[in-house]
Amino acid sequence: MENPEDSIFKEFIAENTSAIEAEEKEADLLIEHGFKINIGKREFHIKPLHFGTITQANKYAVKLKVNLLSDDNSSVFKEMEKNIDPLMRFIAVSILHDYWKVKLFTGLLSKYLKWKLNPQIALKMSIAILQMYDIKNFITSIRIIGQMTITSPKETSLVDGKTPVSNLSTELQDLQ
Repeated sequence: MENPEDSIFKEFIAENTSAIEAEEKEADLLIEHGFKINIGKREFHIKPLHFGTITQANKYAVKLKVNLLSDDNSSVFKEMEKNIDPLMRFIAVSILHDYWKVKLFTGLLSKYLKWKLNPQIALKMSIAILQMYDIKNFITSIRIIGQMTITSPKETSLVDGKTPVSNLSTELQDLQ
């Protein structure tokens, strides 16, 4: 007869595994297709991000700094005031997603967003945008490229260290 604790543990594992898989699928869909959001009377589509968009958005993301060391409540309001504009510009760049649109309309769209977004929606959008950065695959590609050289090709592995990745130069030598 099966121990009741074992069945509870198996049920817990099954529930959490399916939740993790669902979260991974959701993140992949977000990276591949982006998302649409209604702000005010307009619908905006945040498309999958390219390096140019990420670079421009990061210019504003690094300006977001919160320093709440003071005991008085005025520091919270001062920090809020300093961070609203960079946050709105971060979201605006992600929405515009084009070099010239970013250059020409970031200020205008960020002012519109400032008057239409509430903090809760801005937080959700920021989290979704950061998920769309797809940092895991970016770091993996940089590590693989950094390990590969023309003079000394070697086998590499992905970030998780479990999945081997073959080296194209050694595969070509094997074919010859």
